[in-house]
Amino acid sequence: MSFTIDSALSIFPDTQVADALPAIVKSFNQLNAEDQLALLWFAYTEMGLTITPAAMQAVNMVFAEKNLTQIKQMPALEQTQVMCDLVNHTDTPICRTYASFGTNVKLGFWYQLSEWMKQTIVAPIPENYQLSTKASDLLQAIRKLEGGEQLTVFQKVVINMGYASTSSTPKVTEPVVPPKKAAPRSQVRIKGIDNATVLSYMENMNAFDFQAAVALFVKEGALKPPFQEPIVGQENIFAYMRQECYGLKLLPEQGVCEPAEGEFTQIKVTGKVQTPWFGDSVGINLVWRFLLNPEDKIFFVGIDVLGSPQELLNLGLVQNNAKIELP
Repeated sequence: MSFTIDSALSIFPDTQVADALPAIVKSFNQLNAEDQLALLWFAYTEMGLTITPAAMQAVNMVFAEKNLTQIKQMPALEQTQVMCDLVNHTDTPICRTYASFGTNVKLGFWYQLSEWMKQTIVAPIPENYQLSTKASDLLQAIRKLEGGEQLTVFQKVVINMGYASTSSTPKVTEPVVPPKKAAPRSQVRIKGIDNATVLSYMENMNAFDFQAAVALFVKEGALKPPFQEPIVGQENIFAYMRQECYGLKLLPEQGVCEPAEGEFTQIKVTGKVQTPWFGDSVGINLVWRFLLNPEDKIFFVGIDVLGSPQELLNLGLVQNNAKIELP
């Protein structure tokens, strides 16, 4: 058997992925615009999902400055309408431009709006606004999520806002400022894993050396981000990393290594990732599922949000009960 990208998706099938999160995001998107905006407001003001101001230094917000200034200068009713348009995917110039932003710029966009809402520069949610029954139930469900899962839900919601036509608005990919320098490089240690490729992948990602990280993949290898389809090919993976991965801090903790068919090797690593948006206080529990070819190059890596913090401990239990060695 030779692996395909589709078959690689099924490695380590017992992993406890947070499958409920896409359903919560879907329910969120089915609320009316006012309830969605109110939930976002509660997230910023009541649930402790406070974005760190330092994160704005890591984002090139020049792409959003024109739109933000335009919104800031609008009357309150027009400001509210713009935010509703973003939620409703309305075809407007601002919504089209927003759709072209990368993840970090979108998060920065809403961070700035939320700060202005606190200062009443931008129209806030009315003080006595009453959520609908569906929105109230969803808010309770979100409150019960682990902190990293809450972050994932709200990031996914914000990312999907704006208007993208059928032909799709091309994303902004070229930075106006010079490319960011690599972060200080530090050695990564993962309990149970001594594979040089996996360790190098983690170290390169933490150093924002995406070119070196992509070089670890086979030419037509694939990277599958959480709740997305696989990104195939070194060029596409590199573009994704440059767009989405600056500022992330990968904190792998432990892993297991097993032989797979065709002299491939599959490696599962659990740990956390911290984003510049929420600082060191909240980490998203992740699993990386690597499939390496016989030459120890990455054929596939799937990244998923874990459905339970217990999964972080499961690998330790496996290692204590069975000795797993490379072939």
